[in-house]
Amino acid sequence: MNMNEIHIKFRAHMEEELDVPQEMEKDLDKPLPAPQDSPESNLKRALRVIEAEGYDYKIVKNHIRVLDDQRLETMQKLNQMLSPLGFVHNPIGGGSSIGRLELQDRKAGSVYVYVKPKKRTAASAGMDFEERLANEITQRYRHAGITAKTAGFGHGSDLAIMKNGRTMMSIELKTALSADFGQFRAQYNLTTKTWEPRRTPGYVKNEKIFGPLFNDYLRDWLNQNARFPDLHDRRLNLSANNIVGIHRSLKTGELKKELQQAWFKGKTDLKVPFGFSRIAGYYADKGDSFIQIDERGLYALKAHAQTLIDVPMFADLGLKCDLRFRLKPSAGANSATSFTIAVKIKGRYNKSNLSLTNGEDLDKIISML
Repeated sequence: MNMNEIHIKFRAHMEEELDVPQEMEKDLDKPLPAPQDSPESNLKRALRVIEAEGYDYKIVKNHIRVLDDQRLETMQKLNQMLSPLGFVHNPIGGGSSIGRLELQDRKAGSVYVYVKPKKRTAASAGMDFEERLANEITQRYRHAGITAKTAGFGHGSDLAIMKNGRTMMSIELKTALSADFGQFRAQYNLTTKTWEPRRTPGYVKNEKIFGPLFNDYLRDWLNQNARFPDLHDRRLNLSANNIVGIHRSLKTGELKKELQQAWFKGKTDLKVPFGFSRIAGYYADKGDSFIQIDERGLYALKAHAQTLIDVPMFADLGLKCDLRFRLKPSAGANSATSFTIAVKIKGRYNKSNLSLTNGEDLDKIISML
C-alpha cells in the first residue's frame, strides 16, 4: 500500500459510521408487527417516515437513533415530518444536546427519536492516520534502519521517525489548519469575583499557550465588561461556586441574548487579534521539529529542523490570529451553553514543497535523514 492510498483511506475513515453492537442493529429480515393496535405501531409509523427520507438509523427498544452529521437541520426536518403523527420536540429530553422527538402513548407504544452523528470522532480518526502512517514508514524503510512510532492518546509527539533507534524527526500532525485551531472554556469565580479559564483536560493539556493568551488579551476585558445582572438567576449553570455557563432549558436562548446585548453591544462575540508567532512558538516549545498539515504538507517549527529537511518555516506563513469569546450553545438555541474561547487562524498560505502523505516526497524526506 502506497502513501496516497493510506491518505485516501484515512479521509474515508472520517465518513465511517459509529460502531454499534449487533443487538442494537435494526433487523431488516423481520417485519414489524402488523396489528394496528400493536404496542409497536407508533414505532412502525415513525420508521416509515424516516425510511422515506433515506436516513440511516438504529433501534434500541422504542428509541430510534437517526444517524446524520447535520444534526440540528435533521432534527428540525424530522420534527416537521413527525409532528402530524403526534410527536413533539422536547428540547431538554433524553440527555441529548438538541433534545428528542417523543410520542408518549400507552396503547400504541411510546416512541423516542434522537439524531446522532455518523462520523467517528476527529481524535479517533486522527489516531488511525498516525498509526497507519507510522506502520507504513516502518515497513517501507525498516531495511535502512528507519522506524516510526506514535503517541496515540498519550503524551508525546504525534509521530516520531527514528534512525537506528535515535529520533530524527518529531512531528505534529494536523488534519487541517482549521478555523478553530483550538478552544477552551472560561468561568466566573464567585469567590474571587473574577473570570478564569476552566481547568478541563483540554485546557490543562494546552495550558502553556491558552493561559498566557487568556491573561494577556481577555482577562481584563471580561472582568470589566462581562458581568451578570443577577448572580442568582436559576438559568445560570453553577459548578463548585463558579458560573460555567447557562443551563439547558426553555429559557436558555433568552438569557443568552440578554448577555450578548449587555456584553457585546449588538454583536454576538468578541474578537481580539494576536500575533501568529505565539502559535508557532507554542508548537516549537512543545519540542516538535515539524508540523504536517494534511494536504498542505510539511513545515519546519525550528531553524535547525529546516537545515535537516528543506521545507518552509511554519512561523513564516504570515497568518492572522484572533481570540474569539462567545456564548456557545452545544446545539440548538436552548441547549446547554458555555463561555467558549476559540483560537481562530485566518489567511491563505502556500503548500509546502514536501508532504508525508505523498510517497515520492516521503522517499526524499527519508533520504535526507
